[in-house]
Amino acid sequence: MDSHSANHVDRPAVLVVEDEPAILALAHMVLDHAGYDVIDAADGVAALAAFRDDVQVVVLDLNLPDRSGWDVFAELRQRRPDVRVIITTGERYDEPTSDAPQPLPTDVLPKPYRPADLVAVVGRALAGR
Repeated sequence: MDSHSANHVDRPAVLVVEDEPAILALAHMVLDHAGYDVIDAADGVAALAAFRDDVQVVVLDLNLPDRSGWDVFAELRQRRPDVRVIITTGERYDEPTSDAPQPLPTDVLPKPYRPADLVAVVGRALAGR
């Protein structure tokens, strides 16, 4: 469901990487309604293929079916060190130690999350640019 089209030129691009179809559809709808150009990816390979130069924020699930979300995170940051990455996970997330790979994610959004929380965390990520 890539909604990128000519009428979305002025909308900030957000890549949502989520393997659960219902969560992906909801995130797409909520972010589109909030004024973002939303690009969907259901796994790590699709995420890396869909990652474009204009993507400003990535909402990345850590538990993907084909590869680790951390591997996808590292590759995204290798391609564009300045891209804002928000990690989502339903599992416990411990803050990385000081010897963790840098830079760290922009933010962490625990699952389940409310639609308003998703919009708020993406807005904060964009504001921090």
